[in-house]
Amino acid sequence: MQAFKTFVRTLPGAAFVLSVVVLVVTTVLAAGGEPLGIDRAFADALSGADFLGLVTQLGSGAVLYPVLIVVAVVRRRAGASWRSAVVPLLILATAQMLEAVTFVTLARPGPSGGLVSFSSGHAMAAVLGWGLVAGEFRRRSRYALVGVVGLVVGLSRVALEVHWLTDVVAGWAFGVVVLVVSRFVGVPSPAAPPELGSARWAWALPAVALLVPVVPLFTVSAPDRMKDLLVYYGAGSSAGTGSDVYEFRTVFDMPFTYPPFAAVLSEPLSRVPLGLLQVLWVVASLAALVGVARIGMRPVVERIGLPVTLALLLVSAPVRSHLRFGQVGLFLVLLVAYDLVRRHRREGVGLGVAIAVKLTPAVFVPWLLVTRQWRTFLWVLFASVGATVAGLLLLWPSAEEYLWRALWDSDRFGANDVVGNQSVRGMLLRSGVPHVSLLWLASAVVLVVVGTYGAWRLSRAEDRLAAVGVLAALSVAVSPISWVHHLVWLFLPLAALVAARRYWLSAAWAVVLTVSLPSVGASGLRAGTAHPAFWHLVIDAQGLTAVAAVLFLPLLVLRSAESRSRRALTSTSA
Repeated sequence: MQAFKTFVRTLPGAAFVLSVVVLVVTTVLAAGGEPLGIDRAFADALSGADFLGLVTQLGSGAVLYPVLIVVAVVRRRAGASWRSAVVPLLILATAQMLEAVTFVTLARPGPSGGLVSFSSGHAMAAVLGWGLVAGEFRRRSRYALVGVVGLVVGLSRVALEVHWLTDVVAGWAFGVVVLVVSRFVGVPSPAAPPELGSARWAWALPAVALLVPVVPLFTVSAPDRMKDLLVYYGAGSSAGTGSDVYEFRTVFDMPFTYPPFAAVLSEPLSRVPLGLLQVLWVVASLAALVGVARIGMRPVVERIGLPVTLALLLVSAPVRSHLRFGQVGLFLVLLVAYDLVRRHRREGVGLGVAIAVKLTPAVFVPWLLVTRQWRTFLWVLFASVGATVAGLLLLWPSAEEYLWRALWDSDRFGANDVVGNQSVRGMLLRSGVPHVSLLWLASAVVLVVVGTYGAWRLSRAEDRLAAVGVLAALSVAVSPISWVHHLVWLFLPLAALVAARRYWLSAAWAVVLTVSLPSVGASGLRAGTAHPAFWHLVIDAQGLTAVAAVLFLPLLVLRSAESRSRRALTSTSA
């Protein structure tokens, strides 16, 4: 309670700092990313200060992480647990990750030419990192010293012509916000929801996190915004006029790749003004995200609270990609989670409709058969076949093209070997091995068998969420193409991992799903800063977690359940 009262007293200051971030970002966007007058003035005033080349290292990870490791060792020797001791390290690493993904698309002309990313990572790290160190001391002047270090490091970035002043101000503000929030976020207790997740002010977290996927939407021109939604919009218009949906192309030469029933559902979209449709799509996607969190990620919500869960989801790479392109993934995940995770009378209808919209959810069907869920299977069959036949009949000229050509042509999706394709097939294509199609089919069969068997074992253990989670990961792994926005399916196995109390593994997986690893790996591969095999591993990391979930999630969940049963039996006998 005292921590909450303290936070309330500091809330106006934190709100002011946050407003500085918003003001600076808005001003820079309004200027089209060009440096402001104050940027050039400070750059000219500080140029030539070569001694700051050493000072700037105070904001680098090469200095801060060793210092925080020493702090962790000292805290451990003082009696703190290792988990508590390493929290400052995790906070700094998480903040650097969030800063990178928040401003990754905001590139602007740099002081010395070329492009630089908006926001100074060194300025942010100096404020946050040394602020975390200062938190270990009791003297009142400790944060004044942090302010001096942050000021000097920030100005050094301007003097070295690495960043503009507005970049540095944004970095300072970002660091202060994270530092203030981190003071009131402890390691949550397994027995009860943490204060952060239950307090009213916690809703400020998803409100701020919402800026991460939404701000980039305003940095692109209207014709380039939400390109996949433009496909649905145009295909719906073609469906309404009786034209061949599968001959439609956007101005980017992007075709419609979904079954005919999806085109039927898209037809009403074409009647809404495009700008309004984009706004409504974002709102509907956010509503679907809340539904996925409450239904499919209930163990996570019970652990850290709904506001924190939503904040983490909003900054994740799959959700950022979903909103960037205007995708349907969140709606399908919600449909399947509501249908299979929760018991209800018409169980199977949602999955059937999802299959009629997109074929990959069909990986759930073998599980229904081996677990003898005959009623659910019949509802799936009725809904999927009925919706598909309705789409074929309503769009027969288009349906004929779909059945005989479009359904089998994976090249319609574009280049399949780009880093964004995180399926097993995408990894094989990038590896350059021969006979990719044969290897992919063989691996897909093995994964379907292993995944279905794992889901069957979890169903026998009455862990329905974990069973559905394994199959959700399977849909990502075996699909011919799984773009980053398809990874929203991995939220379900992640929730099952949390339910099994594998918290540190869950946190590591969440980090992997947040960082734009395919882009990072591609940049490293081009730069040649490490062995190509390492960068290919970075590129494939997110997709590899889907494969790992299919193979190992049943084992992890079942062992965790057995361990809890043994502890309960021991405590009862004692």
